[in-house]
Amino acid sequence: MIYLLRKLSRGKREKGQVRIIEAILATFMVVSVIMLVMAFTRPLKSVYVRETADLRRLAYNLLNTLADNMVFEKTISSMPQGSPQAGNECMLYNLGFTASASLPPGLLFKMDVYKVEFNLTTGSSTLKWIGCASNYDWKNIRLVESEPIIYTYVCTGDPDSVRGTTLLIHLVIGYSG
Repeated sequence: MIYLLRKLSRGKREKGQVRIIEAILATFMVVSVIMLVMAFTRPLKSVYVRETADLRRLAYNLLNTLADNMVFEKTISSMPQGSPQAGNECMLYNLGFTASASLPPGLLFKMDVYKVEFNLTTGSSTLKWIGCASNYDWKNIRLVESEPIIYTYVCTGDPDSVRGTTLLIHLVIGYSG
């Protein structure tokens, strides 16, 4: 009888071992099928969409940095009195260089600067184009993703000749296609 009990208990033990081996083999087969399917299927193309809010935030940060460092005052004071740029060329080189150095690589911008002139007797205001700054050939290169910003700035720093001058800055910042 003891012999039969030992034989029965050994059979049950072997059945348990077989079940464990079956479970390991089944797991191996499922994992290998998943790996095979992953190897032969094409991954979905991930599309990274940049937020225009990021461009807008970056543009305002750039303009605030330029204003804090009094770049606008230095640019206006270095220009000949009363003479805007000739033609459509962007020739505010100091402003363009400073803005380019402050932006991450790959970002393009065009900044038009206008002087706001107020007529207190009629209560009207006019915009006088002073010039522009750009880090790309804006006549030939098209921006794919861009954000336009309008920024008003009153010069408060030195030199005294530009103090109180109101500027309207139109900045377009973006990526080329």
